[in-house]
Amino acid sequence: MLLIGVLAAVLNGNLSGAQEALLSGGTEAVSFCLSMAGAYAFFGGLLGVLRESGVTEALARGMRRPLSRLFHFEPGEEAAMDDICVNLAADLLGMGGASTPAGLSAMRKMAAAGGYTGRLSDAMSLFLVLNMCSVQLLPTTMIAIRAQGGAKNPADIVLPTLISTLAAGMTGIALCKVFSIRSKSHA
Repeated sequence: MLLIGVLAAVLNGNLSGAQEALLSGGTEAVSFCLSMAGAYAFFGGLLGVLRESGVTEALARGMRRPLSRLFHFEPGEEAAMDDICVNLAADLLGMGGASTPAGLSAMRKMAAAGGYTGRLSDAMSLFLVLNMCSVQLLPTTMIAIRAQGGAKNPADIVLPTLISTLAAGMTGIALCKVFSIRSKSHA
């Protein structure tokens, strides 16, 4: 897109305008990143306290029973349940970066258990969908961006975010179940 913009500026004879836009855009990007550093430090510290105080682990333990009913593991895949719980608990608390190692570990365990052949198991597909929906109780990144943008109440997106991510998660679960049943009936 950058190349297309520069090419269009050259063709229209407005190269100085393109240069000015490029420089000011870079300056704005750096300024935005620096201004976000404080918000990230605050939320990172808050989430670190939640993790150190055991809130994440307690949430993961609480999620174990409902998730065990939701997932239908192939033999050996159930070893990934602890990682799945930690991953989804971290996502709920808005710690997407912290959830990644547990998510990768869960997928590796499920792949190893099923002798991964290039086809995802039903449990792997469902976990991937739930991870991508990222149901969030606390959307920290968006709250920080809204705060930097001068929103009067940056946290007023918490409820709409929760509702929309829950709707996406429920739709994803339903579709995974439908496709699972459908693929088994065609096998």
